[in-house]
Amino acid sequence: MKKILVLVDSISQNKKKLTRFLNANSLNEYRAYLHTFSDLFFEIKTGKVKIKVKTTDLSNFDLVFVRRAGKYVRFMGAITKYLDNKKINFVDPAFREIGMSMDKASSSVRLAIKKIPIPDTYFCFKASILKNRDRIIKGLGFPIIAKAVLSQRNQNIFILKNTTDFKKLLKRSDKEFIFQKFIDIEFEYRLLILGKSVRVLEQKSKRNYKKIKVEYQDINEPSVFLNLDTVCDTTNKIALKAAKTLELDVAGVDLAIEKGTGKRYLIEVNKGPGIVPDTKTSPELKAFSDYLIQKIRLN
Repeated sequence: MKKILVLVDSISQNKKKLTRFLNANSLNEYRAYLHTFSDLFFEIKTGKVKIKVKTTDLSNFDLVFVRRAGKYVRFMGAITKYLDNKKINFVDPAFREIGMSMDKASSSVRLAIKKIPIPDTYFCFKASILKNRDRIIKGLGFPIIAKAVLSQRNQNIFILKNTTDFKKLLKRSDKEFIFQKFIDIEFEYRLLILGKSVRVLEQKSKRNYKKIKVEYQDINEPSVFLNLDTVCDTTNKIALKAAKTLELDVAGVDLAIEKGTGKRYLIEVNKGPGIVPDTKTSPELKAFSDYLIQKIRLN
């Protein structure tokens, strides 16, 4: 028998009644299952993405019917991308036209599907974080990095070192979070993408993990800009592929090299990267101006 997932923003008597009616009139061709968005759990690993409703992968359904998305509509871009990747039909295709959200959960899904190396990432909505806490801990191990899904430029990043830190996080912030495997960073770079090339390379400061809120060790440290050939071609290709995957012409791509392994991980993609407005201390403004001139000439 076919299976239909009825996905809603919240459970109500009318939605239960609708599901019962569907099952009573299915002519034994399908069975409908009613779930909320808060039942979803995202497992995002490079080249291996799973979105589950509780413990059942969405790919196990034959059809996904979004009855009402409500406040969760911004995440439909990631969900439809996943369903398309798994060749699962859904109602309505118009969700594709909403536009892909640049929140960290949606971006991570898109990057991982394209096999761009990112830290292992889990996501569930805030209402079900404590319910999924053991699942997250088992999958990632301590310490765990928590990032607010709608923050940019390394804001609202926390490190969880034990079980009780989850409650501390929820008391401290009302935001939605993704949870990522901790990467012991040896070097971290910001690559400014303009068009189809890397135009500026900046070496980032070391991070401070002593407190629950993660910040750079010296927030007043002046930016250090490097020659573009300082990093290898592989690093540039990862950054460019990430910007292309997220359909960004202008992006600040943060990449880290792991201590001991030399592995490269994409840490963050900023759609509105900060550009220092001082040509004496930063090459960014000149590079951005040159890029706009190039765009105008091509029009």
